[in-house]
Amino acid sequence: MGLLHVDTAVRRDGERLVADLSRDWEIWGPNGGYVSAIALRAAGAQVPAGHRPASLSVQYLGVGGFGETECRVTPVKQGRSAWLLNVEMIQAGKAFLQAQVWTVARDDGPRVAEAAMPEAPPHEGLKTFGQHVRDHYGDSAPDPHVFWRNIESKPIAWKPFDAPREARPATLTQWYSFPGFDAGGDPFCDFTQACVLIDTLIWPTHHSTKAEAPDYIAPSLDLAIWFHEPPAGAEWLLMDVVADTARAGLIHGRSRLWTDDGRLVATGGSNMLHTPRRG
Repeated sequence: MGLLHVDTAVRRDGERLVADLSRDWEIWGPNGGYVSAIALRAAGAQVPAGHRPASLSVQYLGVGGFGETECRVTPVKQGRSAWLLNVEMIQAGKAFLQAQVWTVARDDGPRVAEAAMPEAPPHEGLKTFGQHVRDHYGDSAPDPHVFWRNIESKPIAWKPFDAPREARPATLTQWYSFPGFDAGGDPFCDFTQACVLIDTLIWPTHHSTKAEAPDYIAPSLDLAIWFHEPPAGAEWLLMDVVADTARAGLIHGRSRLWTDDGRLVATGGSNMLHTPRRG
């Protein structure tokens, strides 16, 4: 099992900033949200103390490989209270991800919290996804894919894998947790949870709500996230996902992420490219 705060860490290697892409976060190669989380932390390693993330815009240029990657961070604007940085993630001399990160170092201004958290049962009274699977399948329960061993979820409504599919609105409201996660008070690390969840869950929200299993995949072209408030120790986070738009080769989804006490953590979304399966 991977630990998000460990597996997204960046370190100095002489004049370079590097990270190690872990196989524990594999989906079609290194998961896009996981790689974006590393880019976010690389930006955080280059800004002055007291800064926190404001937004992240990612373009996926290719699929990275597992192992060491260079994180090349270039400040574009260095203001008194806001920095903009470009981040490239490079392997074998070629960038497979580029991102722009705004950071801020202010805590004044208006405070408005009018966004309404979606209605959902408290996570304390729900079974985890793993408990549902074990209760239903017993000793024949299938092992989860390596990526999903890093994340626990608590479905509001669970269906067995072999249950008949049915068409329904492309929405998902569900609780998620990263076991063992410890941001150590670092907001750049704390927001890595938003990177992984917002990037990852748009595709299954689209896929699982179709009457027939799609005969295509949909790799993400980009990821955009606006950060509001670090989850600051919240163990369980509520994802509210909508993937209700698809046309001209693109599938679009957007999400909001909440703490269990109603604080809005982040808002984001992405476009995915409709891609027929090979063979």
